[in-house]
Amino acid sequence: MSQTITNTDRINWRVNDFCNAHGIGRTTFYKEVESGDLKVFKLGGRTLITDEAAKEWQARKLAGS
Repeated sequence: MSQTITNTDRINWRVNDFCNAHGIGRTTFYKEVESGDLKVFKLGGRTLITDEAAKEWQARKLAGS
C-alpha cells in the first residue's frame, strides 16, 4: 500500500521534485544554488532542499528579490 505525500507533508525535496513543483529547470535550480539564494544539503550523493528553505526561496522570489 503506497502513501501519497502532499506538499504539506514534505520535510525535504529532491532536486527533480523541487524543480517540477516550482516550474523551473535544473539549470535554473543550480544557478539559484550557486548564487546562494537557495540552500541545499547533501546526504550521501543526493542533493536535498529542506521544505523551510524551499518556502523561504519562494517568498524571496515572490517579493521580487
